[in-house]
Amino acid sequence: MKAIISAAALAGLLLAAPAMRAESVTVNLGQSAQDYVLTGLGAINPTGSYFNQQGDCAGTGATTTCTLSGAYTGATPGYTSGTYSFLTIYPSNPAPYPPIESISEQPLGFPNEDYFNYYYIPAGTNIILDLDETGGPDYVIPLYTGGSFDAGFSFADVSAVCGGTSLGANPCDQIDVGLVNGATYSGPVTTTVTFTAAATPEPGTITLLGSGLVALGSRLLRRRRSA
Repeated sequence: MKAIISAAALAGLLLAAPAMRAESVTVNLGQSAQDYVLTGLGAINPTGSYFNQQGDCAGTGATTTCTLSGAYTGATPGYTSGTYSFLTIYPSNPAPYPPIESISEQPLGFPNEDYFNYYYIPAGTNIILDLDETGGPDYVIPLYTGGSFDAGFSFADVSAVCGGTSLGANPCDQIDVGLVNGATYSGPVTTTVTFTAAATPEPGTITLLGSGLVALGSRLLRRRRSA
């Protein structure tokens, strides 16, 4: 009888509290309601440098929070649809804009001229993603904390001409903005975020495992009764 109780109890536990596992999740977010802004720092290096402002910013004096937000839809399990807020939180309110600095990845004419990398983020800066699923939970996902990135994310222009810029329609590449001190580049973007999340096994797998354990318990019971 002890074997039967153990099998049934184990099946009940598995059905009630499925085991957790970690997996990489990519969520494609929709168009931002705010503009993503780059402000050129001039020819600090031959591939362009900029201040990077991720959306509208509001400060209290002690902290500044820059926000990109919008709606998202997709087929990612657990993150099917809802709204998002991409928040960059600075420990102070520097003027005239938050000092995340970026550089273009390659010079003009190279394949990656419009990609950029961060090379300075002030100490104490936090970047988080808040996903509020439609009819479901609110997920708060750290992207950059304690001086290191916790996840990967990228921005893509919504406009086919790479957003608004003070340089005019041509050229309007990120690198051109970066090479001109004070030039600005802005416009709505779409964001892709990849992070590690805890996930549960598929319900069908859990049910199948639980049914098998219950059947095993029943078989042991019949054997004991016929003995």
